[in-house]
Amino acid sequence: MRYLTLLHAAMLIGYLTCPELCAQNKPVDFLPEGSYKVMGFNTTPLLVQLIPFNRSNPRVVGPYYVNWRSYVQNARGLKGFKISLGVDLSDATAEAVQAFLNFRLGFEGYRKISPRWGYTRGFSVMFSAGDFNTPGTKQDNDVFFGFGPHWGVDFFVSPKVSLSVETALVFGTASPQDFGVGGGPRFEFIPPVALNLNFWAPKRERRIIK
Repeated sequence: MRYLTLLHAAMLIGYLTCPELCAQNKPVDFLPEGSYKVMGFNTTPLLVQLIPFNRSNPRVVGPYYVNWRSYVQNARGLKGFKISLGVDLSDATAEAVQAFLNFRLGFEGYRKISPRWGYTRGFSVMFSAGDFNTPGTKQDNDVFFGFGPHWGVDFFVSPKVSLSVETALVFGTASPQDFGVGGGPRFEFIPPVALNLNFWAPKRERRIIK
């Protein structure tokens, strides 16, 4: 159901933007060469409530609500770093949801594979208090430290706006007080449950004032 929600949302956004883009006579350069700042927002909490007959939990939408990327251009594409943050501190008694704080910092590269499509890959260190807010059984993790690779795909709906999904592998350990109750060394897979809406802005050139 979660992946059907993402598919329906992507189809809806594509349907709404297609007439405007198809009406343009000149080919659109969706990502000209240069350096960029990218601000991304997890739109799944809103989409799961708007799509009819959807039973997905609007709060179990992945570990991060906000993603910030900073890229510089090189010969093979864009290189830079990424910061992600997700917080839910509300009281939750249901087993499907629990309070959490997730933070990630790492390096990332972006490479264009067509005018609209591109892929990302990188490596990050991660901190989690609570859990990664993904579907499935919740484990009692007070504090979790880890690191690992991540991969993603971007689709441009306009020259400055893209949709993206991402998946990650995390290797780490839980806090000592959790040993014996799901603690200790752990391997985590974060599925692509979040559909991110990203806004791309070219970086301004730095000028040296003499």
